Amino acid sequence: MKRLTLLVLMVFTMQLAFSQTDVVQFLKGGKADASKLVQAYLEPYAFALGDGLNNGWCSSAASHKLFGFDLTVSLSGIQIPESALSFDISKLNLSNMVVESGGNIAPTIAGKDVAGPKILVKDNEGNSIATFNTPNGLAMDLVPVPMAQVGFGLLPYTDVIGRYVPEKTYSYNNDQMKLGFWGVGVKHNFLKWIPVLKQLPLDASIFASYSEVNAQSELSFTPEDYGVDNVSITFTNNEGQFLKVKTNTSKFGLIVSKKLSIITVFAGIAQSTSESTIDLVGKYPVLTKVDNGGYEITNESALIDPIALKFKNHNISMDAGLRVKLAFLSIFGSISKSEYTSYNAGLSLSVR
Repeated sequence: MKRLTLLVLMVFTMQLAFSQTDVVQFLKGGKADASKLVQAYLEPYAFALGDGLNNGWCSSAASHKLFGFDLTVSLSGIQIPESALSFDISKLNLSNMVVESGGNIAPTIAGKDVAGPKILVKDNEGNSIATFNTPNGLAMDLVPVPMAQVGFGLLPYTDVIGRYVPEKTYSYNNDQMKLGFWGVGVKHNFLKWIPVLKQLPLDASIFASYSEVNAQSELSFTPEDYGVDNVSITFTNNEGQFLKVKTNTSKFGLIVSKKLSIITVFAGIAQSTSESTIDLVGKYPVLTKVDNGGYEITNESALIDPIALKFKNHNISMDAGLRVKLAFLSIFGSISKSEYTSYNAGLSLSVR
């Protein structure tokens, strides 16, 4: 379980740590423009994370006998479509930023590992005050989301499923990051209660799940990051800077399975929802031009808690897969279609 926790941490660290080194550059153009750019850049991974957390809850409609249990480890790969690997800056209606060179198409976080267009930042009086390139993508359009869970047969024809990673603080590139995760699911084989239908050679269950992730990473965006000369700095920051991410997901639907010797074929349809919030909290310096041709960075012009974004997704998801049972061990694989297409595979140690 500890190794799996580290794998989960790697997924979040990849997103959070990359964001803190480059996405905060968007703040040079002010709060409104920065929000638009950050949303366009991070959206593919926000949706992929929601799909990944909703995967892998069930690989059979059959339920455990009373007090039976299973331990399942799985890995989902969420495929980011071509259309989500880049975004068009010209469609964001930016106020204080214009493209200086490199065209209007910039990579999202899932896009190519190349620098994006060069952006010229202007203040409210139209003065040019800074330039930067939009950040590279990670060149990773198949996002891994590992997971572990335990299922118990606690009621007749009913399994209760739990997922849990306790909140811990980790060090990454000299910064501190906190991460915690939990989830709970219920599966009920309702077919066993219906006198006529329970004789059918298949299982059918309704299921519901909810999961939640909380993560926080330290940031460091200072006046020196503007890289300009002739600047007067009276900015002080004792409050700290943090990137906070919270994602919650839910899924409710039907799964049907048929056992053929050691092979079980299963399929499901469900209502899936996910909501991710990304908040940049703390105090951040803003560069302004003064009458003598120089610049200043003051506490009065600083941005406070400049980014508060919400990514919501609500759709019908469909799953189909196979499960092979070998004594107490089962191997399964499935394909799921929700916002994105994802592939799921795993191992399950089961005592019915």
